[in-house]
Amino acid sequence: MTGGNSYPLYEKGLAFLRTRLLGAVLMPALIGAAVSARQGQFHWLRFVLVLVGLGAAELLNLFGSDYQAFRNPGQKDPQLPGNPVIASALLPPSRIPLVLVPIALVGLSVLTYFTVTVGIGVLVFLVAAGIIGALYVFSPFRYAFLYTAFIPPLISGGVFLALAGKVEGVAFAAGLPITLISLAVILGYRVMYERVGLQRRRTRAAVLAVYCLAGINVILYVAAGIYPWAGLAALLPIVLFFWLFANVSEREKTDPVPATAVGVFMHTGTSLAIAAALLFG
Repeated sequence: MTGGNSYPLYEKGLAFLRTRLLGAVLMPALIGAAVSARQGQFHWLRFVLVLVGLGAAELLNLFGSDYQAFRNPGQKDPQLPGNPVIASALLPPSRIPLVLVPIALVGLSVLTYFTVTVGIGVLVFLVAAGIIGALYVFSPFRYAFLYTAFIPPLISGGVFLALAGKVEGVAFAAGLPITLISLAVILGYRVMYERVGLQRRRTRAAVLAVYCLAGINVILYVAAGIYPWAGLAALLPIVLFFWLFANVSEREKTDPVPATAVGVFMHTGTSLAIAAALLFG
């Protein structure tokens, strides 16, 4: 299921955030980096290497999804703007494995560096992320793709480990609101837009509820001291894009791109707000 040509700004924005900015992994990484900087344990070189490694991992997922679609042309999984990552005219789907190999080598090199310098605990994050990535690409059972929503806390906590050399619960917890937003985004385009009538209305209500939980999560974190008071600024993108999602999803009942784009915009805006609050608040 792909979008048509009715919402070019949504389509272009979504494609950019997904496959050019690699927002799914880089935004939570900023949160983990902000936690480490707040504790005076930020290292630029390590952070750049972390971004390279995360970018390689996300590209493996995105290209892997393209290759899976090529190998299984009859599958009905929705395809969002940004996929294929490289137009088929430039990179024939049959040659995607040739691209996967060098990307995997880059990721392996970064992993080796952090395993040697930080410790074998880094591999725990690799295994967890690998399992989630496989569930997303291959979807071996119903709703397996929902596990992708657990990526943000893994990344924020893992980035903190890579930068500070230790595991700390607050670094994982800091990414939880982004997990709720991710869950709502996935439920929207993978479930809500596959349903009609009463089932769609019920699923839409569930999606709206999960977005609300992200805002509640932010408020509770500020009250508990996990976020500074400046963290309340993260409510601004949540409220803005919640309102926009409610309107877009009510108006557009067949094309998942606009509502999905709005959710991804919320993911990006909220991540940036949380990272900025942790860094400067």
